[in-house]
Amino acid sequence: MAQGKRFKWQGSSFAVQTGFAATKAITGVTKANPGVVSSTAHGLLAGAVGVIAAVVGMTELNGSMYVVANPAAGTFELAGTDTTNYGTYTSGGTFAPVVFTPFCELKNVSQQDGAAEEIDVTTICSMAKEYEVGLTDSGQLQLDYNYAGAEVVQAALRAAKAAGTIIAFKLTLPNAGGTLIMMGSVQSQGVTGGNGGVWTGTATIKLTGPVYVV
Repeated sequence: MAQGKRFKWQGSSFAVQTGFAATKAITGVTKANPGVVSSTAHGLLAGAVGVIAAVVGMTELNGSMYVVANPAAGTFELAGTDTTNYGTYTSGGTFAPVVFTPFCELKNVSQQDGAAEEIDVTTICSMAKEYEVGLTDSGQLQLDYNYAGAEVVQAALRAAKAAGTIIAFKLTLPNAGGTLIMMGSVQSQGVTGGNGGVWTGTATIKLTGPVYVV
């Protein structure tokens, strides 16, 4: 009898952005859906995340974070990014890959989508209320962990909250179960302790943009 798939907590990995690696030089970007970046010997894998800067011409790309899809020799796609109506690429640009660090103190993860907008399109000829579905809401990510404030991931969460910056998160399931890439800003953190226990921490992240599955 066929069995449905399932993936255990143990054997999974959860990693948080803690910095950036050496930049990759960009030599071209197509106007397409999705946009394709040319970068000689980039060495990036599917699911890599990075920030683009200093592109001339197609300046809409600058300063945002992107997920790599379908990497090939000298090119890779910007997952979910339609560059068709962007400016024409002229020259320059860099892709700074995110450095992910495993979060080994992690105890629980919860990601919950928000509700999509409801747009009221009822008219004089409607027989009942009519709605269109608007933009989706990526919701929140809740992390529960054993508190160790000086540990690199927890320090990165604290720094991101203080700076108000968007950082990336990567959940990888065991047995080729796939990888989820999420991006968001740290809204709140907390520490809890008590007699007979260990110090625990929580972090709530407001997600932005789509949740990528690679």
